[in-house]
Parts: sequence; C-alpha cells; structure tokens
Amino acid sequence: GACCCSAARCACCCSATRCACCGSLQHTGMLAAIGAISGATATWIVLRSVPTPLRTKERGSPPSASLGLGATGETVPYTPPSWAPASLTAPPSRLALAHLPTPLHKWPVPKVANETEVWIKRDDMTGCEYAGNKIRKLEFLLADAKAKGCDCVITVGGIQSNHCRATAAAARRVGLEPHILLRTSGPTDSDPGLVGNLLVDRMVGARIHLVSEAKFQAKGAWKLVCELRDDLEEDGKLPYAFPSGGSNALGSWGYIEAVREIADQAAAAQLHFDRIYFGCGSGGTAAGLALGVHLSGLGEAGTELVGLGVDDDPAFFYDKLDGLFRACFSDFTDLKSRELLTILDCVGQGYAQATDEELAYALQVARATGVCLDPVYTGKAALGMARDLRARPVERALFIHTGGLLGTYAKADQIGALLADF
Repeated sequence: GACCCSAARCACCCSATRCACCGSLQHTGMLAAIGAISGATATWIVLRSVPTPLRTKERGSPPSASLGLGATGETVPYTPPSWAPASLTAPPSRLALAHLPTPLHKWPVPKVANETEVWIKRDDMTGCEYAGNKIRKLEFLLADAKAKGCDCVITVGGIQSNHCRATAAAARRVGLEPHILLRTSGPTDSDPGLVGNLLVDRMVGARIHLVSEAKFQAKGAWKLVCELRDDLEEDGKLPYAFPSGGSNALGSWGYIEAVREIADQAAAAQLHFDRIYFGCGSGGTAAGLALGVHLSGLGEAGTELVGLGVDDDPAFFYDKLDGLFRACFSDFTDLKSRELLTILDCVGQGYAQATDEELAYALQVARATGVCLDPVYTGKAALGMARDLRARPVERALFIHTGGLLGTYAKADQIGALLADF
C-alpha cells in the first residue's frame, strides 16, 4: 500500500507484507502479475515488478513507487547488481526518469523458424518523449550533470536522432538546457523542419546546431561537441557534454542495469533465453549488455548475445567495444568483445537508409503482432534476427526493442508506396 505506517509480515505469504492499519498487501517478490490473453495469433504475457526494498531504495520513496509514480525525475541513490564486482566502480546516483521495468512478452514475428519461441523486451515503452533505450543511459548521465552543477548539456546525432530527442526532453524535465548537434545532408542555415524527432526537439526548445555532412566527416562528432562546449563556456555557461547515443562508460551502466531487470523477469517467469538480440548503433547499449551478460552469469548459463549492426560492419563494432573496455573499464582490459557477443551486419544500404525489403518486413511485423518497428534500428535488427534464427534456430530468443518510432515519419513516403501491397 501507499501508507507509511508499520507493516507486519503476512501470515499466508512469506514474500509479502501487510499494512498493520489498512490491511493492504505489498508483495516484495519481483512478479506482480502474469496476465495471459489468448488471441487469434499469440499469447501475451506481461511481466512487471512491484516495489521491493531494493527497488524502493534505487527509484525513490515508498509512497511514490507504490502508487506507480516511480519516474519522478528525482535523483535517487543507485545500488549496482550484486554480481557487479566492486572494481567496476558504480555511479552513486541516477535520475528516476524511465518507466521501469519495461514489459516482456511473447512476440510471434513472421519469417522465423517454427521451433523458435520469440519474446520481446519493450524498451520502446520507457516513456513517451523519452521512449527508447537512450533514457536508461540518460538517467546516469544527467544525474552526473546535475551533481556537477551544470546548467546545460551537449550531445550529437543524426538529423532524426532518437538520442538527441530523448536528451532534449529529459534535460528540460530536470532543468537543464539542451544543445544538440544534428548532422544533416541539407542546408545548415535554414529551418530543419518539423518531421518526427525534430518536432519534439523543437517543442521542448532544444538549441539545435546543424552540421553539414562534410564538416562532420572532417572534424568528427566528438570534436564538434568539444568546440560547442568551449563556446558555451566562453559565454559563461556550465555545459556537460557526452557522445552520440550516450555511449561512454557512465552511460553503459544503463544496460548493465537492464540485464539485471531482464534476469529478474526471466527468473520470475521461469524462462531461459538461448539468445538475446538487439540493434547495435553507437555501442553504449552493446557495452552494457555485454558486460552485464558476462558478469551476471547469463552467458555462462548458455545465453548468447547478438548485436545487429545498423551503421557499420562487425569489425568496426568489435574494435570500438574493445576500445571502450580499455579506456573506461580498467579492470576489464583483457576482455575481448568477440568472446562476449556476436555482431551481425545488418547495415543494408547504409545508416538510416531503409530498403523496401526492410520496410516491408516492418509492415508484416506490425500486421502480425501490433508492434511497430522503426526504419533505422529495430526494423533492420528484427529482419536480421529472423534471418539468423532461420539459419541457427534456438528454442527461445529475446529481442530488445530499443524504440525509434518517431523516426518512421521521415520514411512516410517510402512506406506509403508499399502499403498498396498490404
């Protein structure tokens, strides 16, 4: 219950407490409800957690948590998973921004071998303006910005960057001014438009800095971020800067923590996943998942982690992850990313360039399951997963949906041309 009075142990259930004055039950186990709805095509099971003593400590006060108000925007202490070694220095706090835990349910996607049962982790449901995987990283990054007394944040991405949109909205939520560098193939001195993520960027008042492809290639993303940081400091601002995707050591904690969430949900439902798939872009999600699966024992228990690269080849990602381990996790410099995960090439025609086959598959998935995929990350990744599962079927696989729906609006014309076939 939401009351703050004393509680007595429930006589009938060792994993629940009953409020001594109002009689309401607050279960401390991870599984609050398993609701099965049998439809024509699938059985859906949604797993959610209720507040536990640990979760209450991490996410906020007991009254707010028990009322479903965990995403308060407040800074709360962070306690790392028990399997995370002390040498992996954990951040002291996080911001309670994401709606967690996200649901886990069966997902009967087309073009997958019949012997494989596919489930989906709905990280597209972490919020609305924040929806997607980036907010898990931003909980730690923005907490650090607030702790250091910064008044604005800087990051970088493509013109339809989900990360920059989530950063802009989350920064405004906690009183920070967002500055976002957006790479564009169009003119840099004109209105960027109001399509997809750009609409939200502008609604929340993000300070948009357009960068040409040529300048981006010549200088690189991080140098551009540092130049803007220097300019803002000269203007008397106190900026906090982080790379595209929030992909650094601190941001990676978002998906180390996500592994704990997945493991808890799987254990509560008595599930074992032979393989976990996710779209691999800037590398921060991959680094967190790889470390989490390795340290938690999931990998040793037989779970294979598969990244589906959407903007570069596997060799690039392996080298990037090895570099991140060396630079940011000093006790894990001997870890080799090739031993922690498999990365498959799903780039297609290029980053943010969707083929008709990829979009058609996303439409098939939407019609079959009611789950919409985006054209930049999850659409490419899901098609790559389906191909891999036909070639290497397993009993049960999990796909992490990392969001990106707003980016679909930028492909409306291409999708519209395909709808006639559906």
